[in-house]
Amino acid sequence: MSASKDKINRRQQIEAGTDKRTIAAEKAAKERRKSTIQYVVIGVILVLFFAFIFLYNSSLPSRYTTAVTIDGQDYSVAEVNYYYSSSYMSFYNNYNSYIQYGMFFDPSQSLADQEYSEGVSWRQYFLDSAVDSMKEIQLLNKAADEAGFVLPETEQAEYEEAVESIRTNWADYGYSSLKQYINMNYGKGVTMEFIEEQLYRTYRASAYSQSVYDGYSYTNADHADDMDMFTYSYYYVTDETMDAQAVAAAVNGTSEEEFAAYLAENFEDAAPSTLTYAGSDLSDVYGDWLRDASRAPGDAAAITDEDGEATYVVMFLGRDSGDYATVDFRHILINAEDADGDGEYSEEEIAAAFDEAESLYEEWQNGAATEDSFAELANAYSEDGGSNTTGGLYENVYHGQMVEVINDWLFEDGRQPGDTTVVTNDGSYTGTHVVYFVGTSDMTFAQYQADTAMRSEAYSSWMEEAEAAAEVTTRHMGMCGKNH
Repeated sequence: MSASKDKINRRQQIEAGTDKRTIAAEKAAKERRKSTIQYVVIGVILVLFFAFIFLYNSSLPSRYTTAVTIDGQDYSVAEVNYYYSSSYMSFYNNYNSYIQYGMFFDPSQSLADQEYSEGVSWRQYFLDSAVDSMKEIQLLNKAADEAGFVLPETEQAEYEEAVESIRTNWADYGYSSLKQYINMNYGKGVTMEFIEEQLYRTYRASAYSQSVYDGYSYTNADHADDMDMFTYSYYYVTDETMDAQAVAAAVNGTSEEEFAAYLAENFEDAAPSTLTYAGSDLSDVYGDWLRDASRAPGDAAAITDEDGEATYVVMFLGRDSGDYATVDFRHILINAEDADGDGEYSEEEIAAAFDEAESLYEEWQNGAATEDSFAELANAYSEDGGSNTTGGLYENVYHGQMVEVINDWLFEDGRQPGDTTVVTNDGSYTGTHVVYFVGTSDMTFAQYQADTAMRSEAYSSWMEEAEAAAEVTTRHMGMCGKNH
């Protein structure tokens, strides 16, 4: 991940608030060990699309009543409402597909009446997240002051663009004035001047945190058990008639294919799953067994968890130290249009997407045919939201990270900078891709993994120490987030 992407992600995490308590966040925790910052869309911009926060008829109590004090700094009800709104909107956008199917909470009902966990409502959860955001931004700005940190020109331009977007786009969403837009989305007491101030603090906190993160310097250390990639097949035993020890003994010393064939032949509908994970992300049940230095391909064992409630038959397939160069590439994603909405793509729909991608490829070839011109097309046409603002760029890509057809092309022997192609994944459709090979990265995958993990750990420790030393006092929190 590039420094610029890290920077964007870090700002988004700061603005959205820490999300340590949700089921979804627990699932994402493993991903945060691989990439420094959880990717969440900027709450401030999202508010352009949603209007859920309706608060007070009078702005005076909101603007002047102190709701929380963080490290000696007083914050009003209006300020908490601002961060509450951003926290809510970020969560809603990130998990709206689940929310629409009845998970988490019902956005049409008061969050104060919906339980997040025992004794804690969803309203309280978002209030806590808001305070977490405020605390992190407060501490980062304080540290930036002490370091004499000045917002870099690039981030200053991004900040000004965000402010201008709010100032000019409110009418596009049906509001009669900027004031009405702000009141409906952030609550009474919040002004444009206040939003500008908080946006600036958020951008500055993000930029300073990135400078701290970038300031750490590491070389590849001996973290093999954590950083190596382990490939294995496993079967979770649910059939009470299955003797897991006997199965493991029968397939021990064979292969992934023979493991699958044995299960299929002897147990109806039984099939193993094959996974590849970093050592630090392996299951607590069988992770130590897989990490054993004496493990050889084909080794199999039946392993039961400490509670004796879950048993797995596991086969070790391989261990990759990651001692190879990662690669950088750009791509333009064109998705087929599912015209009938049945969730499947016809051959004609896939062919139409391929033709569109081919047309873009020809347009690039007939133009300047440079990396910069490819990046311009990616920003204009790519449907990949993770890269269509950065010229389609992905950096430090490792084996197996991308869909198979892209992975195989990127790591094909003889691949040269500037190589291009148009590909569609066989089997499960993942879109059509116009791909541009930038080149090999400066780091091997092992180095990148170790560097990222150690930087993340060092930054987290630094932030936790600052948070532990900060005193937080809440007062009139009951006035915040009134209806949501």
